[in-house]
Amino acid sequence: MIGGVAVTALLLTLGGCASPRHASPASSAEPAPDRPADIYASPATGPQPNVVRTGRYQLVPLAPTSGQRNLLAQAVTIDLPQSMSLTVRDGLVHVLRDSGLRLCPRLSQTGFFSSPLPAVHRELGPTTLSDALQVLAGPAWRLDVDYAKRTVCFDRRARTAQMPPSGRQRS
Repeated sequence: MIGGVAVTALLLTLGGCASPRHASPASSAEPAPDRPADIYASPATGPQPNVVRTGRYQLVPLAPTSGQRNLLAQAVTIDLPQSMSLTVRDGLVHVLRDSGLRLCPRLSQTGFFSSPLPAVHRELGPTTLSDALQVLAGPAWRLDVDYAKRTVCFDRRARTAQMPPSGRQRS
């Protein structure tokens, strides 16, 4: 039994010493033919990538997102409590809360925006800010954004374009 353990230990010791030696990285500029190229080595020349490594496997682009370039393209989610009595204006203000835009001051006098917010509009998204605002306002209103003042206004559409086309007709 002791002889078997001694033989196993001897074989393990010799096997560890028999492993091939690796050339030091400073000794050769190119990898040895039997070794794969280092894909993580940074090239000495060439175009610089437009990303920055923030973790071992995570690269972050060095460019603004579409929502940062165009505030109406940012993703939003609406989740308002069903128990609260909210108006359309309340829903619009909630959606615009952290968007960088605000509701046009002249809309506070418009009667439509003081009407109750439909229950189906209390949960919406994720969607773009422009789509959420248009859904909350409804088909009778056209979205109008003043980027200089960062305000969102709504203009009344022509009467012919007030109702969206329906898939079924009532008889």
